[in-house]
Amino acid sequence: MLTEQIRKLEAQPLTLDVTPDGGGKPVKTVLDGGALLNLIVAFTPRPNDLPAALDELSRGNPERFAQARAAGSVQKEGLFAHGLTNSIACAEWAPGYTEADVLAAGRKEYPAWPDSVLAQAPQLPFQYPVCGIWDVADRAEIQRVPTAGAVPALVVSGTFDVKTGASWAKGVAAGLSRSTSVLVPGIGHWVVPQSPCAQQVLASFFARPTAPDTSCVAGLKPAPFTIIPK
Repeated sequence: MLTEQIRKLEAQPLTLDVTPDGGGKPVKTVLDGGALLNLIVAFTPRPNDLPAALDELSRGNPERFAQARAAGSVQKEGLFAHGLTNSIACAEWAPGYTEADVLAAGRKEYPAWPDSVLAQAPQLPFQYPVCGIWDVADRAEIQRVPTAGAVPALVVSGTFDVKTGASWAKGVAAGLSRSTSVLVPGIGHWVVPQSPCAQQVLASFFARPTAPDTSCVAGLKPAPFTIIPK
């Protein structure tokens, strides 16, 4: 279903006037294959709604994705630090891979997707032209050296995080000999703001860095996926 929708929207993008959830003037929203992919990656605050959103889209109702796209275009001032983001991405990520590398990796994993979608790294579209202007020092090599140490550390990740996958936490924790690793079920990116349990674990870590209380995690279960009545 996902491949079909990405191919369809990339060939024939949808243009809609969408009123953001918080109200205000309608926003002209373009939904193409690349936008859909980025919205899926960014959908992590409500990952349980994603299957329903895709099902609705396949039935000709793009409302959930269009609303998410519109919301992203009316971010409040100061909510997103574009300068900081580009300074990090252009110094630490982009120099480590060429544009050809990105396309080749995409073709390997998703051979049925259009090159126009695969050529842009998710969440970092058109990053190479941006970095050509932003012009910061290349720090890719040094940033790829694993961190090692004995300072107490807390590694928190969510099972539904599609930006910084939970599997990465194992690599991070491996070099931190006094680390505590916590995997929170059913949560996407931004784990602590969304999970009261993760907040408790963090507070416990501040109180006892070498022995935080992680007991609340054992009782957690992912919320059920949103079901669409047939």
